[in-house]
Amino acid sequence: MISYFECNFFEKEFEASRNFSIIQNEINLKQKLQNNKFSFEKKQIEYFCKWLPNNLWDAKKPCILMPIKDNLRLLKITLENFQNNNVLDLANVIVIDDRSTEDLVPTSTAVASYLRIDNNKGFNFSMLLNIAAGICRSMGAKEVLLWNCDLWCPNAEALPELLRRHRDSNSVVSGAKLLYPPASMSLNDEKDTENIKKISKNMLNGKWRETVQYGGDTWILTPGNNTGIHPVHLKRFAAANNPIVNCNRGVCFLTGALHVWNLEKYIELGGLNPSLARNFQDVDLCLKALQKNYIPLYFGKDLYFYHDESAVFNNLIGEAKYNKQMESDNVLFGKIWNKKIMELIF
Repeated sequence: MISYFECNFFEKEFEASRNFSIIQNEINLKQKLQNNKFSFEKKQIEYFCKWLPNNLWDAKKPCILMPIKDNLRLLKITLENFQNNNVLDLANVIVIDDRSTEDLVPTSTAVASYLRIDNNKGFNFSMLLNIAAGICRSMGAKEVLLWNCDLWCPNAEALPELLRRHRDSNSVVSGAKLLYPPASMSLNDEKDTENIKKISKNMLNGKWRETVQYGGDTWILTPGNNTGIHPVHLKRFAAANNPIVNCNRGVCFLTGALHVWNLEKYIELGGLNPSLARNFQDVDLCLKALQKNYIPLYFGKDLYFYHDESAVFNNLIGEAKYNKQMESDNVLFGKIWNKKIMELIF
């Protein structure tokens, strides 16, 4: 039987050296067959890693795991946001460099640890974070935050408040409400980005700015689609104070743009699914947590972060390789969860 969701990286302990490599098995869609069936192939991929820990590393602090590729401007903006909002006093930051051609080391190591990961098969969000999580465990950390490189604190109180709620509730995994940033903060300072023009025409003329990007979880049925039931963000483009999203509650999943994890539980669950390289790995891991009765907690009551999703996503629309991987992830997610999900969430 094909296994779609095992991360063999966590099968044994390791200590991160300056240079090391990891071999990981992954499952990918090979081709479409007749009658909406698919064939799959198993790939063995080697990841080559360069690890430069920051001198200020403190194992008592949570660790922010932040992947980025070839965007020095964005990295500087995000690290400046961290400095302005005291994030560096609260957490260890690991900049995870995904095969960049730009030199990110000087900017990164000034305030953060640096992890460079190369492979010859392309982007894999799940393995970037799994490798960094493994390093954190080997160095004694107890909490990790999965943090998108285009995610920013609105003030110095947001992150400590999220950590406080996470810890006070003894949560295994927590997240918060995310808003689209104002134009003055965004990498795309034009009124409407290309994906807003193409996908969300009802929000043209800047109406989408400072509205909800993620406000919790919901599901839609997709008849005739292989995924069957589809996870989506609740109340996208709603006002931040909408009572449906301005609340604290248990959810089925949290957006991978911001997760706070008990590190041992993250590893117990196998980490993010490396066969879901671009999409649904956040939902998949949260659903695995639910199976163990670890309920993901959404803290949206008077708490939010800015996520400049449109700036990064805009560059990916229309890329054939990106779309092929998205299709593979959609099919695999359906294969893993379609028969289980109705019982689990309804």
